[in-house]
Amino acid sequence: MIKIQKGNEPEKLTKLRKRTIAAGLPPKEAYKRLKNPLKGQVRQCLVDEQGGLCAYCMCRIPRMDAEPQVAPIIIEHRIPRAPSDGRDVGQGLDYQNLLAVCHGNRASGGTRKFMDLTCDAHRENTEFRKVNPCISDTLTSIFYQLDGKIGASDPDVSFDLLETLNLNCSSSPLIAERKAALDSLILALGNVAEDVLFDYCIAALEEFQAESNPKTPYVGILIWYLETLIDGLHAR
Repeated sequence: MIKIQKGNEPEKLTKLRKRTIAAGLPPKEAYKRLKNPLKGQVRQCLVDEQGGLCAYCMCRIPRMDAEPQVAPIIIEHRIPRAPSDGRDVGQGLDYQNLLAVCHGNRASGGTRKFMDLTCDAHRENTEFRKVNPCISDTLTSIFYQLDGKIGASDPDVSFDLLETLNLNCSSSPLIAERKAALDSLILALGNVAEDVLFDYCIAALEEFQAESNPKTPYVGILIWYLETLIDGLHAR
């Protein structure tokens, strides 16, 4: 997971939000007023600003393995539309609160077990303890393992990643796909001469960090590995 830089919201969404506020609609009801073609425009804006990646797991969206009748891209509310305490902070149509996420390993007809779901599908209405993809300070403790698993040294962030979002779900392709992305990078680094490896890693890191649209799927694990490797090479 890496920081998402939010862009400008569609003008028509701004107008819609103002109308729902004037009507006194709560977040859940306000969001129901978002319909196509505006809904599709908002979804595309979110996908574009995220570089075509899921805000949580960082897979490419839309995924090509979505089953029939399963939406391949979901508009997600970071603050739930119906939080357990019932508060209304205008989150229903607040563009800063909207993210684009993958199908979360959903199956047609809702037949997949809860333990097999990821991202917003597994999160449901649970609020995050700390993670906010739009605030980099909440992501600094995240690390990865060479087998493709994700973790965090901050216990609240770890809970958000592993319990709330289920990003190490063994029955989803996430771990294997992260590992494949990392293995590809490691293979490329293996062909670099040792005397230029440090400079090569710096350049590769800067290139990944500068990506806008599209971004490389699972770029978070690639950035983590390069930063770790650079630190090790620098310490020699």
